[in-house]
Amino acid sequence: MKPEQILVVDDEKRVAQSIHRCLTKEGFRVFCAYDGLQAVNMFSTQKFDLVLMDISMPGMDGYATMAKMFELDSDVLVIIMTGFASVESAVSALKQGAWDYLKKPFEFADLLKTVKNGIAQQHLIAEKKFYAARLEASEKKYQHMVDNSPDLIFTLDENFYFSFANQQFETLLGYLPLELKGMPFDAILHEDDRGKLPRLFKSTSSPAHELSPGCSIALNLRFKKAGVEENRYDPYYAFAFMEMKASVLTPPDTQSVKDFVGIYAVARDVTERMRLETQLRQAQKMEAIGTFACGIAHDFNNILMSIQGYASLVKIGFNRESEVYKRLSNIDEYVQNGAEMTHQLLNFSRKNSRQVSTTQNINYLLKTSAKMFARTRKDIIIRQELDKDLWPIVADEIQINQVLMNLFVNAWHAMPKGGRIAIKSQNVVIDNEQAQKIGLDQAGDYIRICVADTGTGMDKEILSRIFDPFFTTKDQGRGTGLGLATAYRIIKAHKGTFQVKSSPGKGSIFMFYLPAAKERAPANHVRPSALDQSRLIQGKGRILLVDDEKEVIEVCKEMLEALGYEVLVAGAGAQAVSVVQNDVKGIDLMILDVVMPGMDGVQTYNAVRHLNPNIRVLVCSGLAPKEDIRQMIENGCRDFLLKPFDIAKLSEKIESVFNT
Repeated sequence: MKPEQILVVDDEKRVAQSIHRCLTKEGFRVFCAYDGLQAVNMFSTQKFDLVLMDISMPGMDGYATMAKMFELDSDVLVIIMTGFASVESAVSALKQGAWDYLKKPFEFADLLKTVKNGIAQQHLIAEKKFYAARLEASEKKYQHMVDNSPDLIFTLDENFYFSFANQQFETLLGYLPLELKGMPFDAILHEDDRGKLPRLFKSTSSPAHELSPGCSIALNLRFKKAGVEENRYDPYYAFAFMEMKASVLTPPDTQSVKDFVGIYAVARDVTERMRLETQLRQAQKMEAIGTFACGIAHDFNNILMSIQGYASLVKIGFNRESEVYKRLSNIDEYVQNGAEMTHQLLNFSRKNSRQVSTTQNINYLLKTSAKMFARTRKDIIIRQELDKDLWPIVADEIQINQVLMNLFVNAWHAMPKGGRIAIKSQNVVIDNEQAQKIGLDQAGDYIRICVADTGTGMDKEILSRIFDPFFTTKDQGRGTGLGLATAYRIIKAHKGTFQVKSSPGKGSIFMFYLPAAKERAPANHVRPSALDQSRLIQGKGRILLVDDEKEVIEVCKEMLEALGYEVLVAGAGAQAVSVVQNDVKGIDLMILDVVMPGMDGVQTYNAVRHLNPNIRVLVCSGLAPKEDIRQMIENGCRDFLLKPFDIAKLSEKIESVFNT
């Protein structure tokens, strides 16, 4: 350990050297200066643990020298030596920063005692500075951790006013920590959540009555954002959902709740999680509705199959000009309408993770979706102004239908007492300036669809947020705020854009643009025309009819027998395989349903083909996904027959299969 360094300052060299000899014998390193200026110069270039200084020196006296030294090192210990000390001079020196004083002449023992005390004091000061520096570093470290925590960290005093808040309050809520200090905690809470606080705060003798040291209580609260006004259409717009855990603050030397001095709490922002949970619940609800709708569509399609089949059988016995024949033809028309409804219901309910983009004539989608919507809202008049030469688009039919239905439903909610919806389609050519203005990626040929209503309209505040997820102007329970956000996402994914015009009391106009297809050949969206009932194609042979629905088997069996065929039936895939396996006469054709419980059409076909590779198969379904049907055709099935169908269509398809 290095010896302590002491500077002796005295204009009397004999005194300075005498002190030098005495202290050197005790192991100290001693240096001498014989005037104030010399002492300051030495002090500025060398570190000293202690300074022994005469107060009375020519030129720069002890007071002035001491002041200069303090400017260089405020922590230096100075012991004043004087031969004419009085109480006043000693007090004056001490007031100016001296640590102690010695009155000349002094005994060596007094000198040594005073110096050792000074050195000990210097060590204490150094040790204090070391621990203070460590404490400061530790405090900065934890302050950094607290301020950079993603959670809100704060304390409340015994009156439940903020006593500390970290920087995250400013990031998440917009409050400055100093601004919060002294503010009551419930001032930043949603008024409906203040009723939860009695669990934590109670203005009796035991404020934190549910808490004990080492335990915490969890609360879900909404914290108000600073400077954000509540929105009448969105009660949570100005608040953040927080999960808060709080515990008791007590003095460090006690663990009694009676010594309660406040609350320590950590709150985590779970707003996004709440939104995702809401979205998940909505998706689960829509999935359940879709499953339910799919089941209804399946049963409804079978009913239509029976109606059309029997109607076509009855029509065989009547002349085309007779009233009965015409009435039966009207049944065919209504069956086709019902089949279209079933097809749309399936499209809206079917889950499909892959987007199937095909060339579409959007006029057809406008007509069918408007017709479907009009059936549900008789108090709304729909007027259509569709460009007959509208350019086709490449789009996902199911998603575009979803956009249109969302716009119709949105218009309906804006007209609670009924009104009018105008639908317009037209071709537009967009230049670069227009494309940039309305938010399109590039100029070119587009189609524009307008859906206008005579509803309540919207102000600028609502207009600015209509495409925000979860934003809704509807009463709680009537909407999720996802409809327009979903429509916007779909149109943007198709390289299009949305525009909205509206004002209070004057209705709204929703317009979306989609790029026109490069190939202008219009898509085929024409309802199949009724076949000539007089042209029934008779035939002969053995046909295996496979369907899990009893009513479908009954009507199809009668139609096939009316056409001259011998009919075998199977009510399930496994039964069909058994029939083929045990048949000895030979089966000329199998009419196979695709959607069946247990062994479906694809599995049944694969099993039958293994037994009879050359068997003719006509696939028949009203619900099967296009991918399954395409796969069966590619694997050897001859053709596809869409339910519902009549006897004429059935005879035509069978002839087609036998001739290929």
